[in-house]
Amino acid sequence: MDFPCIHAQIFTNGRYKSAEHRAVVDMKKERLSIAAFHSPSVHAVIGPLKEMVAHEHEAVYRSIGHDEFMKLFFSSKLEGKSFLDRMKKL
Repeated sequence: MDFPCIHAQIFTNGRYKSAEHRAVVDMKKERLSIAAFHSPSVHAVIGPLKEMVAHEHEAVYRSIGHDEFMKLFFSSKLEGKSFLDRMKKL
């Protein structure tokens, strides 16, 4: 998964689902990948937007500071969407 998709799922309280990123290899054609990194301000709080939670009973995901979010993300194993499970409220 990449950051914009993860952020979108958390910001929308799960309304928009993230997709797992995967590459399909074609043995007959060369492939070029370009990494682009996007991230909110280091002072941002990552969590469901109030406007999204207002129409639902409660937030699915917790809100945490950007620095804690980054530590949690980079300490997670690359096992599907397990990171999003770690962001859910208990």
